Amino acid sequence: MTAEDLMRQLGSLEASAEVVEAIDDPLMQRRGWDLRGWRYELIPWGVRFVRRERDGSESEVFVMASVKDRLAEEPRPGAVCVVLSTGQQDVAPRLG
Repeated sequence: MTAEDLMRQLGSLEASAEVVEAIDDPLMQRRGWDLRGWRYELIPWGVRFVRRERDGSESEVFVMASVKDRLAEEPRPGAVCVVLSTGQQDVAPRLG
């Protein structure tokens, strides 16, 4: 699964928890997920997913709880911010 594909799966902390569980137990992978090569680290208020690419660089996808949506008047329960960081210099990061 590419970093961009992973980002599309991560719309909430609950979805991130499902991916974490699937990384830990490949039998739990569903919906055609191929999470080989992905690892995760729990970070304050979220999860960091990391994958070493063929060229030796790393792609990282950060999923963090959003305290307040900048565009909304009221905070949305369960809102997250998903950020892609890639070591590839010729590829611009894309968000969901």
